[in-house]
Amino acid sequence: MSPPHAATFAATVALVLLALAATAVAAPPWQVADTIRADLFEAQTDLLLAEPGQRTRSGAGALDDAEQAVAGPLQRDLARDAPAALVELRAALGAARRSLASGDEVGLAAARGSAIAALRQGAFAVAVRAAARGDAREARAWLLVRDFRQSTRFTRPGVDATAALIGVAEGDVEPADAALQVRKDLLDAYQSRLATNLDEAVQAGERGFAPRFAEAAALAAGYWAILAPEYREQRGAADAAATSRDFATLSQAAADGDVAAFAAARERVKRDFSGFTAAPFTPEEQARRAGQLTRFLDLIPIEYRDGTEDGRVTIPFELQEAVAFHDGIEQSFADLQSELAERDPAAVAAVERDLDRLGGYIDDAHERVAVVPEEDVEALHDRISDRLDELFPDDWKDGGSEVDYDLVEIAVDQLVAAANAGEWDQAEQARLSAYAFFEFGPEPELRAFDPGLVVDVEGLFWYGARDTEGLAALISSRAAPSEVRETTLDLTEALDEARAKTGEGTSATTTIVNAAMIVFREGLEAILIIAAITASMIGARRELRRPIYRGALLALPASVVGYVIAVAILGSLQRYGEKVEAVVGLLAVAVLLLVLNWFFHKVYWTEWIAGHRKRGKELTAGAVTGAAAGTATVAGLYVLGFTSVFREGMETVLFLQALQLASGTAIVVAGVALGLAGTAIVGLATFKLEQKLPYKRMLIVTGILIAFVLFVMVGNTARSMQGVGWLSVHTLDIDFPLWMGTWLGVYPTVETLGAQLLAVAFVIGSYYAAEWYRKSKARPAAPPRQAASAGAAPAGRTGNGGKAGSGVELGGDAGERDDTVGPASTQEEPLVRGR
Repeated sequence: MSPPHAATFAATVALVLLALAATAVAAPPWQVADTIRADLFEAQTDLLLAEPGQRTRSGAGALDDAEQAVAGPLQRDLARDAPAALVELRAALGAARRSLASGDEVGLAAARGSAIAALRQGAFAVAVRAAARGDAREARAWLLVRDFRQSTRFTRPGVDATAALIGVAEGDVEPADAALQVRKDLLDAYQSRLATNLDEAVQAGERGFAPRFAEAAALAAGYWAILAPEYREQRGAADAAATSRDFATLSQAAADGDVAAFAAARERVKRDFSGFTAAPFTPEEQARRAGQLTRFLDLIPIEYRDGTEDGRVTIPFELQEAVAFHDGIEQSFADLQSELAERDPAAVAAVERDLDRLGGYIDDAHERVAVVPEEDVEALHDRISDRLDELFPDDWKDGGSEVDYDLVEIAVDQLVAAANAGEWDQAEQARLSAYAFFEFGPEPELRAFDPGLVVDVEGLFWYGARDTEGLAALISSRAAPSEVRETTLDLTEALDEARAKTGEGTSATTTIVNAAMIVFREGLEAILIIAAITASMIGARRELRRPIYRGALLALPASVVGYVIAVAILGSLQRYGEKVEAVVGLLAVAVLLLVLNWFFHKVYWTEWIAGHRKRGKELTAGAVTGAAAGTATVAGLYVLGFTSVFREGMETVLFLQALQLASGTAIVVAGVALGLAGTAIVGLATFKLEQKLPYKRMLIVTGILIAFVLFVMVGNTARSMQGVGWLSVHTLDIDFPLWMGTWLGVYPTVETLGAQLLAVAFVIGSYYAAEWYRKSKARPAAPPRQAASAGAAPAGRTGNGGKAGSGVELGGDAGERDDTVGPASTQEEPLVRGR
């Protein structure tokens, strides 16, 4: 080669080497760590599969690549911040080379486990120290060389460390605080993964998978090295040294394939770790874990009941959910076990046994081995729940709604995955689960603080909000996954707002106005009834009004007591969430239908109010004008006034339950106070000032109000039934504004609108049916026109056309007299005049 060509060739080689060096320098730590793990796996593969003459050369080349990767920038950072981890890593690679040379598959697997653990031990130290220096970029690069807690369907990997480093980069978090958060996150993950790897080692040993047995035990021992400094600080050097010996024995027993020795060492390790938490939780974190445990525990009997019937599995999916919930219980309980053991170790041991038994029930049913009766699962749940309630400190029993937000977001992730796969039935199930988690947990609290945001979240779950179509509509129409993703992004944003809003007092106008309307409507109705009863008690008999008024006033505290009892009873059923709300709504609709029939059929007026007035006349018939009424008469009047108002009060209680379940007592009480104030004004005008009010028109207005409330309540109840899966969802291509759902209960589905139309049709149709029946029954009673011409009306009394002392009618033929409201004769002072 000529000198010019030789020079060119040398320059080219130099440039290539420089490029390779630059590439090596630019490779992030996580990528280098992945290369080392891949090289070790390649060596294992070659040892298992390659021909004897080839495996040493190919496997040795892979190990050469691994050692070369360590010799780069990785070595520099580890030598600076984690020298012990660097020593362990090199020792593991040396053991791997020796095992490869001797054909020792188990030894090579154990060496791989030790190398991976050493990499993570070093990454832990570098990430924590970089965070403390405020170097978020380096800390994040090394943080990726980590392991996570084992996730279930309803738990997510920890991201607290990542969030803290983002905060450092943006200047929102102090470096010292970020370093503490990174340390806690990683210690928590490695203590959890240590236990998981020990369990995996047990399974591998029992199944005779010797390489996996050794590798899992080596990983666990390597994770112990990460936890050891914290253990030494909490337990002392002597205990830490003893635990280190136990881990050495454990890993050696696994390498030797000695299952019995491994089991004995594992029992010693379990005792060593009893009561030890590498990253102690804050009180808020403890409460959150306790809330997760409680929530998962309460959901298991529900899933088991829904998934089984008469000793057989009916819906396997429900049992899959129960298995996932039990996994979440075990993780949460493990996090709290050490703290609880300090309070009552015997009770903790009993809970642990019961949780294992519960898991056995679920696994047996899921695997179709055996299906125990639902009552057994429910009884076991109740026993565990009672013991936990005794164990948990009061601060843990109100873990807030963070757990529910987590479950909502996880279910939404499942929805997106199902939509991407075209599994629309699973997507709908995930949507209902996510909405149930929201309704079950944060919705009542959020409704008290920001009802408008609740409407937005519900709209995104159902038919749309914020100019975005809702998930129910998208799933029903099998929309493109990109559209589903767009809505879930808006939903996530709304849920983040909800997290921030919780605890901030804002207006609850909708709930207050609804509660006030219910109280005012029922209060007005009670006033009208009392006015009708006392209409003829004038002049000398005016004193007889007092017992009626007093009885009516006694009905008010009685109604309050009824409300408290109803809240207590329904509160015990709160875990059933919107199912209870749907049932209460159905009861309220039934009462409203009955009341509307009374109004429109004139039964309410002619039978209920007239019946009260008839009783009033009977009770006062024997009273001497100007003399004091007897004891029996007074008692009867008290009962008359009490029952007249108490009926309305209990009706109000029934209506208010749906609001109380959704928004809480405080908000409802505010609306009740407003409604009572309005009722008091009308009552003052009626009874104190004795104004000549148009009662007939007021009753008509009351009927219209009840019809309006019926329309709204039917729509909302139907939507609640859709929310719990009792009604299907068939959306309509109609763009209703959100306020129509909030105030009118109008939602764009066939079921909700159909239920409202059926309710209105039932009321109107039954009115015409009743009128037809009344007229057809009355025709044969007398010859035509004879009744109308048979004599003049008594003095002072006229038919509908009369003016003096005319009574009030709701419907009826001309000439029919209705004297349920009005003076007893024209000689009495008129109190009420129909207008």
